[in-house]
Amino acid sequence: MKRRYFLTASTSGLALAAIGTPLPLAAQPRGVLRRVVATELTSLDPQRPTGQVTADLAAELFCGLTTTDAAGRVVPGCASAWETSADGLIWTFRLRKRLAWSDGKALDARDFVFTLRRYLAPETGAAQATRLDAIVGARDLRFGRTLPTSLGISAPDPQTLVVRLEHPDVELPINLALAYCIPEHGLKRYGREWAKPDLIVSNGPYRIESWAAGAKDLKLFRNVRFHEAGSVAIERVEWLTGYDDATRLRLFKLGQADVASLEDRTNLELARRELAPLLRSSQECVLGAIGINITRKPLDRPALRQAISLALDRNVLAGKVRGLGEQPWDAVLPPGIPQYPALTRAEFASQSMSRRIEKARKLVAEAGISGRVKLGVGFPTSPTGRKVFLAVAAMWKPIGIDLELLPLDGRAYTAALQRGDYDLFSYSSFAVVPTAANFLERFMTDSAENVTRYRNAQYDQWVREAGKQPSIVARHRGYSEAEKLLLRDVPLIPTWAGVSNRLVAKRVRGWVDHPGHAHPSRFLSLV
Repeated sequence: MKRRYFLTASTSGLALAAIGTPLPLAAQPRGVLRRVVATELTSLDPQRPTGQVTADLAAELFCGLTTTDAAGRVVPGCASAWETSADGLIWTFRLRKRLAWSDGKALDARDFVFTLRRYLAPETGAAQATRLDAIVGARDLRFGRTLPTSLGISAPDPQTLVVRLEHPDVELPINLALAYCIPEHGLKRYGREWAKPDLIVSNGPYRIESWAAGAKDLKLFRNVRFHEAGSVAIERVEWLTGYDDATRLRLFKLGQADVASLEDRTNLELARRELAPLLRSSQECVLGAIGINITRKPLDRPALRQAISLALDRNVLAGKVRGLGEQPWDAVLPPGIPQYPALTRAEFASQSMSRRIEKARKLVAEAGISGRVKLGVGFPTSPTGRKVFLAVAAMWKPIGIDLELLPLDGRAYTAALQRGDYDLFSYSSFAVVPTAANFLERFMTDSAENVTRYRNAQYDQWVREAGKQPSIVARHRGYSEAEKLLLRDVPLIPTWAGVSNRLVAKRVRGWVDHPGHAHPSRFLSLV
């Protein structure tokens, strides 16, 4: 990566942030829930999520055949029930009666036919489209080899959707929860403009009141045409996006925010001292790691990737540098996946750091590297990110690695990540509904989320064959083999296992801690 590009992009982002700094917020309106987060909102199109806020907001605005409840479990959404054939190859979903879009237009099974065809179309680029590869014709559609009409989805009547599979998929209801329904009539009328705030229609618990691209304040109000509108207690929700950690804490202390995420050690310690009764710290199914662009020399040499993984002191990074209550971690899957057997751990997990450093030096030599190696690491601009990679740089110096820190603001970082403009990069993955597939399928050759550029035909086969198994237990056995390949080939360096730290105001009721990422506002109420 060129240093000039990173510095230019970073400086431009900081300038824009300064220009666009919002005025102080008005007093907290009565009956309005305010949620403040670090990530910027990039799109209202639920099939093109690019960050955590977008994923959170998809559940505010849209609903799929299935959805998640307050505890993160998959439950009926637009479908009231479903059944499968004896061989597990045909799934029949029965839609709720009188479903409607927020503009009053009827919503039926044909909308889901359109939704799934678009979700799997290559031009859409849905991040987790591979999760639906079990559907007849899905893989060919993703690669543009067939027309959308060849997909194994049909609507024999307005209340029935039939999904035909090439092989059984016991997690299909989970995978469909993220395939949010989108309005065919909106896309036909407005094309790519359909997701603009003044044009968008939705079928979830809320609809858009106001938002502009680049703005930090997204206002929602209750969608009276949502199929369970009567259970949505909060009339209005405001999402405040793109605020730094200190500002999020300050807004909460001033009573101008009801829910605030904390991702910096200093502010978390302050919250622990001053706001302990309102702090919710819970295990979340999140993996924090350092990603490796394995197409970049000399990182295309497995021995070098193994060496830098060995030389990383995870106890120091998680416990002393980040200090957010996370676990030091060396497995490629995080804890919190239901029914998953013992996770495969790295072989060096029980070895002393001195022994690991000695072995790392030998691996660097085996990789044919003489002299010092300079690598650049990209990460979203933040105090925590800088502290982490300064510590990593110190850990790698003894094995001959010099690390250049290349921070970028949110959107610029995401764009650079997709282009591959890095050697190493900050990598974290989370699950709306925790499954092993959510984390492992990201490293398949044809995954849109495979930003490491990892290519291994055996790995692809292990993951695909595991996904065909008729039970969760059998599926997990196959995934354990894929775990071993990732640990051997090292396209990423697992570092910590996640904890979410949020401040939740006393007046908020209904918050449930669980390992999944999403906590939709529809399940909350205000006192």
